[in-house]
Amino acid sequence: MSHTDPERRRLALQASIINPHTERLLRDAGISGGMQVLDMACGVGDVSLIAGRLAGSHGSVTGVDLDADALAVAAGRATAEGLDHMQFIQADLASFEPKTKYDAVIARHILIHTKDPVLLIRKAASMVHAGGLIVFQEYDLSGLTPKYDGMPLLACCWNAITALFTETGLAVRAGSMLYRYFLDAGLPVPECRLEYMVEGGADSNYYEWLGETIKSLEPKLIAVGILREGEIGVETLTERLREEALAARQPFVVGPMGAAFVRTPIRD
Repeated sequence: MSHTDPERRRLALQASIINPHTERLLRDAGISGGMQVLDMACGVGDVSLIAGRLAGSHGSVTGVDLDADALAVAAGRATAEGLDHMQFIQADLASFEPKTKYDAVIARHILIHTKDPVLLIRKAASMVHAGGLIVFQEYDLSGLTPKYDGMPLLACCWNAITALFTETGLAVRAGSMLYRYFLDAGLPVPECRLEYMVEGGADSNYYEWLGETIKSLEPKLIAVGILREGEIGVETLTERLREEALAARQPFVVGPMGAAFVRTPIRD
């Protein structure tokens, strides 16, 4: 995905939908008061802010990302909430070497953008204390979303996204593969979940979420030949998705989104 203002706005919209799922995951995993937490590829800080509230003033949260503009937004949001125990660092995760070990490393929607998810999980494990937490939340974009009659536009959008991630060799099934990824990274058996997000009705913001996602991806979809110029009509896509769902009397389904968490081994 690009590092642009429209993409950051799309991420903010996405976060408004999935943040409750992420907060529940972090609570279940054990992120709590006083912990020192690292958020990998933190973007505009949505996951960092959740962790910051859970860790409290006796803990700390460090967000790392390559996008300086996104980090500025994240830092401003933390300041606005009075979360002065948070900091944000511009760095490439591949070369990032923290000066300290953390109690937990967390990440959301990062593995689907890499060709070697196991390497990134190993990187996360190397940055926590023995017994530290590793928590990942990822989509499965392999087309497993239930298909409903009368919603060909929705199917077209999801098929295009799946085709793009597959074409570029990225971890399209990351959400469903977390169990295997964790084991391949040398971690113990993780606790996992796989869930769909379902909503309907005229006021749902799911339509805009998917419409803006396709709009953000359209140049790449055209470049690799998945879509033709103007084929999907991104400027009116959100409203047409809404109209299609209402006419079909069907819900709008996103997912599945997988999650896994585990503590690293404690060695004598």
